[in-house]
Amino acid sequence: MVLVALLLAGLVSVLVVVLALWLGARTLNRRNRVSPSAPSPAPASWLGAPGAPARLHRRLRSAVAVARAASATAPSAPRLAELSADLEQQAIVLDSHLVIVARLPPKERRARIARLAQEVLKVEQVASQVSMLSAQAQAPMLAAGQPTALDDLAHQLELLEQARREVSDVESAAGVHRTSPYGAGTREVPGTS
Repeated sequence: MVLVALLLAGLVSVLVVVLALWLGARTLNRRNRVSPSAPSPAPASWLGAPGAPARLHRRLRSAVAVARAASATAPSAPRLAELSADLEQQAIVLDSHLVIVARLPPKERRARIARLAQEVLKVEQVASQVSMLSAQAQAPMLAAGQPTALDDLAHQLELLEQARREVSDVESAAGVHRTSPYGAGTREVPGTS
């Protein structure tokens, strides 16, 4: 009976460890994807490897993430989502080329990595453009000469400061003097000290 319990406990422990390892590997593989919707052929070691192919892979991941986030925040510009999806597909293709080129002999690899680096740079530039267009699509439209929200806020603060000065003048006329180093706060009323 004790032997069966020990075997069962050992089996459960092994299953828990195997499950934890499987979940960890799955998480790393998902994190390593250029696109969340497509598995990446890149090895999980590229998440932190210093080599050129790994760095280019991470740059692709970042560029796609920027484009996806930008297009998701601009629902008023549906074309951006399409452009972002096209960019994502191109990045997936580039990523698979990176994996293949990384396996070539060093002499052949250098020249091809340099060409792929130019393509990765183009992906980053397009992602940046998508991000800028998204920001522009979300910007409020103003008529010529119309004050911006910041202009309105500055005007309200000016009015508040003017009101504070008027209150201070009335207080001074009544003999109330502020003692706070910040200009507002506790008041000293004559005859109460």
